[in-house]
Amino acid sequence: MNFEAFLQQKGIIPKTIARHEREIHKYTKWLEARKDRTPHNATKKDLLDYLKHIKETRRLCNATQNSILQKIKNYYAFLAKEYGTKDITHFIKIRGTQRKVLTTIFTPDELDLLCDAYYYHIQEYKPSAKEIHFYPDQETLLRGYYIALTLMAYQALQVKEIENLTASDFDLRKATVTVAPSRKGAGRTLSLEALQIGVLMQHFAHKEANPIMLNRNHFEKLTLTLKKLHPKYKDFTQIRTSKITHWLKLHGLRKTQHLAGHKNIASTEKYLTGDFETLQNDLDNFHPLK
Repeated sequence: MNFEAFLQQKGIIPKTIARHEREIHKYTKWLEARKDRTPHNATKKDLLDYLKHIKETRRLCNATQNSILQKIKNYYAFLAKEYGTKDITHFIKIRGTQRKVLTTIFTPDELDLLCDAYYYHIQEYKPSAKEIHFYPDQETLLRGYYIALTLMAYQALQVKEIENLTASDFDLRKATVTVAPSRKGAGRTLSLEALQIGVLMQHFAHKEANPIMLNRNHFEKLTLTLKKLHPKYKDFTQIRTSKITHWLKLHGLRKTQHLAGHKNIASTEKYLTGDFETLQNDLDNFHPLK
């Protein structure tokens, strides 16, 4: 497999592939001028020197420099896969780009409490006459809401992944759910929690073709309810971030990459707790009121 085919497999469009090839050509030529260096024997220091070189000679802003770094990271991912070349791009980042807004993370206990609060809410919920008119089977509808919430809280699934799930994706005997691969996410099989099994059995008992959520609008209704139930809750991304952060502490980087469905390890690295701690330190040290 060549580099172009590798990028195509990642779903990268031809125009962006051409940019990758141009930047990698420039990087390779620069290395050749430095004591016959090549991408295969270059060191992390060589790469850092190159990034400094292009920033100064091409007068790049941080965002453009970061874009070039991402292309080089893709190239080293290809070299590592095809030739076993050491990936020297790990943990190299350009400061000042894609700064995260400090996210309030749910602990595992808080995720349990959030799911429990919603479960008790739907047990006591009295739908209006209008709601019953449009969706007579309110029990199944609300059960689907709860299932969707638990799949976010315990398996860190994204909205699109939940929308694509069918009864055949669940093996309730083995207590697993299989998520199909997509353009952005990797396929994987995840363990279900004991509390999810009974609800799923009820949901698919008589209507195996019944989706978990009828459409995207129902996710919006779910998130509005969660905001009322828990003052800390902001959005579904916060739930996924919380679960992935917990996985990192429990399993480490590589296993978490698989569990989260990340095709690129760099996507998992963004969830490292150090990133959030660094941001908190920035707030503490450089807040204008300090």
